[in-house]
Amino acid sequence: MKIVNLPIGDRGAMSDNALASCTLPSKYYFDAGIFQRERQAIFHRNWCYVGHIGQLAKPEDYFVDSIVDQPIFLIRVDDNTIKGYMNVCQHRGHQLLTGSGSGKKKIVCPYHAWTYDLDGSLIRAPCTDELPNFKPDSFGLKEIAVAECSGLLFANLTPVSTKDEALVFEDVYPGLKNTLTGHLGNLEGFERKHRIDYQIAANWKVVVDNFSEGYHIPMAHRLLSQVLDSAASGDSRIEKHYAFFESICKSGYAGLELEPGQAYLSWTVWPNTCMLSQPGCKNLFVIRMAPDGPTGCAERVDILAPAGESAPELDALKALFADNFNKEDIAIVESVQRGLQSLGYDQSRYVADGKEDWYSESGLHRFHMRIMEALETQQ
Repeated sequence: MKIVNLPIGDRGAMSDNALASCTLPSKYYFDAGIFQRERQAIFHRNWCYVGHIGQLAKPEDYFVDSIVDQPIFLIRVDDNTIKGYMNVCQHRGHQLLTGSGSGKKKIVCPYHAWTYDLDGSLIRAPCTDELPNFKPDSFGLKEIAVAECSGLLFANLTPVSTKDEALVFEDVYPGLKNTLTGHLGNLEGFERKHRIDYQIAANWKVVVDNFSEGYHIPMAHRLLSQVLDSAASGDSRIEKHYAFFESICKSGYAGLELEPGQAYLSWTVWPNTCMLSQPGCKNLFVIRMAPDGPTGCAERVDILAPAGESAPELDALKALFADNFNKEDIAIVESVQRGLQSLGYDQSRYVADGKEDWYSESGLHRFHMRIMEALETQQ
């Protein structure tokens, strides 16, 4: 799609050529009107990571989540399929479920006891027998699309009844599953070992921006720069809606000694999921940046590893991520957010390269072009 209306800031216009383009004007990181457009054009229409299949190991297991402002829940039904629904009663809008659990045979609203089967149909509505023209089959739960990608679960708020090609997950993210299984094996055999939540004082895009490029690593992450060999690289795959890069590790440092040549894997998945796998043991850190208003972000980190296995190295990698790399990144993005709202800044240039290397800002430009395309499609 050719984007017609690319934004213009104080240094000039964005361009579809990263090498010649000015960056996204700063208002896109704090303007309330733009945030509302993103909420509808991006998060109400695209696939968002919600969890791991191990959280729904058996029929009648469920968990709740939200996609920005929209509450949802996922449940494994008796035919062993996974269903997703808007987490709202069709009577007065009360939230139906909280948290997570198992053995959920029926879904009963805690407000007026409207009761739903696991297929979403309304099976009981007290005191409605004499209500004229009341048709229970018109009051079923609103079902949403759910997709599994090598054990990772994604939800899309587009109703499943909609005939929309964007609901075919494999068409939107071609080859994503292969990049995961090819390097980590089948993630269905993993489980969530840890979950970490952060409240970050920065627009969600600032946080995704930071994960989209390795250009800042030599300066901002001194320990990580001792691990990664910026002069060497392995596999990569760049698609419209995701990018995957394999970086090659050096020998590390005291406390994280590594065999040179091990892989450090990273993914950025449109719109707001980033993943990394660190050397040392089998693992996947899935990081979701959920918008929390125009200038806030609720970041969730799911740390996945093979089920039933004890891996002391994983605890070390968790500490390294939480106490070092991500702590540094949070300080960075919050500083950037303050600068973006300053009268002293509006735009710059992408430090991109023709190879679209992770150590440049080519991925940042691709991400911003997807933002522009989504906003223009909405108009």
